[in-house]
Amino acid sequence: SKSKHQSNVDGLSDSLVNETVYYSIQTKELYPWTDSIPEEVFMEYVVPFAVVNEPRTFSRFLLFNALKDSLEQYERSNNNTTQSAEEQIKDVVKLVNTKIWSIMGRNSKEPIVFKASQTPRIYDPLSVIAYGYASCTGLSIFLVQSLRSIGIPARLAGTPAWWGDQSKGDHSWVEVYVPSNQTNSAGQWLFLEPTPGIAEGNESASNADNLDRNPCERWFCKAERFNGSTKTFATRYDRQATQYFPMAWSDGDKGVPGEERTTYYSSTCGKCK
Repeated sequence: SKSKHQSNVDGLSDSLVNETVYYSIQTKELYPWTDSIPEEVFMEYVVPFAVVNEPRTFSRFLLFNALKDSLEQYERSNNNTTQSAEEQIKDVVKLVNTKIWSIMGRNSKEPIVFKASQTPRIYDPLSVIAYGYASCTGLSIFLVQSLRSIGIPARLAGTPAWWGDQSKGDHSWVEVYVPSNQTNSAGQWLFLEPTPGIAEGNESASNADNLDRNPCERWFCKAERFNGSTKTFATRYDRQATQYFPMAWSDGDKGVPGEERTTYYSSTCGKCK
């Protein structure tokens, strides 16, 4: 049997691991879109309790329960829609990016907001909730974990240095796995930015970012930024990955697995003026 020390390596206990596994299973029981997520994608981008090297905290059950009422219409027992899994996921991602900021804010009129230069002081979900703000990395991790809590595969993406120059700054955003409507066709990773600051009652006018938005409408998705010198990456959880995810707030740390996404963003954003 494991010693007390062994069972709590890295601050982890059986209860933290069990919590994320339990709620991952709950999403499979509740939400029909999970049927269309390949097992290997679900295991790597829904089940894990961490995104990068943020503090390991109990947030899965909070986010799962916070979103449950808003997603009631999508539950298997209430779902009579003819929507595909792709359409459902796109709708739900926009709903979450619209509502989660006020649901988890100090109150419905004081949503979670953006505040620059907070990483690594505030970037795990419970810290974001406690302070009511975070910068792009903390907000992106918060949105990733919110989506994972309802069975939607999500991961952190970004660049550690614009134009390969750390003095030019860095940026983080979110990628979401969307299954294909076409039989025998692979799904794809699409990206969006968190849209914090939406108070209750302002949802319809908020125009939160979503997966159907033209990438060129995002401020950073421009040819001048993705001219080949800006390297971009996305997180993974598989420890067998040969690439690591460079973290601007933890320079030189190679402990988080990743994959390079430079070709994708250079192609997608290289068309944007």
